[in-house]
Amino acid sequence: MSKLLHAELFKLRKRGMTWIVLFVTMGIIVIINLLLYAISRIALSNPGSGGMSRMVNILDISASIPFSLSMLSSFGAVMAVILIASTVGNEYNWRTLRIALISGKGRVQLLAAKIISVAVVVIILVAVSLAVGFIMSIITNAWAGNSLDFSFFTASYGWSQFLQFWRTLFIILPFMMMGLLFAVIGRSAMPGIAVGVGILFLEPILTPLMRAAGGWVAEIPSYLFSANVNAINALSNLPRVFRFGGGSQQAPSTIEAYLVLGAYVVVFTAVAFYLFRKRDVTG
Repeated sequence: MSKLLHAELFKLRKRGMTWIVLFVTMGIIVIINLLLYAISRIALSNPGSGGMSRMVNILDISASIPFSLSMLSSFGAVMAVILIASTVGNEYNWRTLRIALISGKGRVQLLAAKIISVAVVVIILVAVSLAVGFIMSIITNAWAGNSLDFSFFTASYGWSQFLQFWRTLFIILPFMMMGLLFAVIGRSAMPGIAVGVGILFLEPILTPLMRAAGGWVAEIPSYLFSANVNAINALSNLPRVFRFGGGSQQAPSTIEAYLVLGAYVVVFTAVAFYLFRKRDVTG
């Protein structure tokens, strides 16, 4: 298994897609921080603008880590879907999967190695992007002429953000496994990417419509991704000014959110392994 993991990590390190995903995620974090800086400048120049005047504290360094993690729970999920779907699906397209299997590697071990290697890359991606977000927060505060006060970084704050880091990875996991499942079903990277990314963007649009429908249909969003992701993200100490949309109507409890997302991970993973073992691997 260790040789398989080493091989999969080597392939991921050498593929351009891995680096593109990393740089795109870092770029998004940089752009968001620059936009926050621009908004804060507008707010300062219009002190009597009502609600906008509350935006002056968005450069607060203490908010940079939870805010970056909140952003990465969505952007990171997109990048994880692309990575896992490409890693598995492209093996079908390139006709290299059969070669790997006939070389003596079992199907379960091979797929497990791919999942673990992508998970390692996603952890690195989130950690690096988080560091970029924190550095950008320091830079934008310096531009704004704010004093750099790190007294907020207490042991309790560090522990809270450590837990939120792993919560963010847990949030990403069901989307990643969904991308894996549909890459296996479609024997290609494109179905995995299309379904995984499509769900991420379509569900927030469909959820208000289902809520408005009433009856049993209004209960469906509580068992989908968004409501449960929001319930877990709510555990971060994110200032109110950063809490976009999504209200708390019919929000599931934290335990329910973990159970629902965990169930998705188990089902997606189990079905992916079953199909990968039973079906022909020809793309």
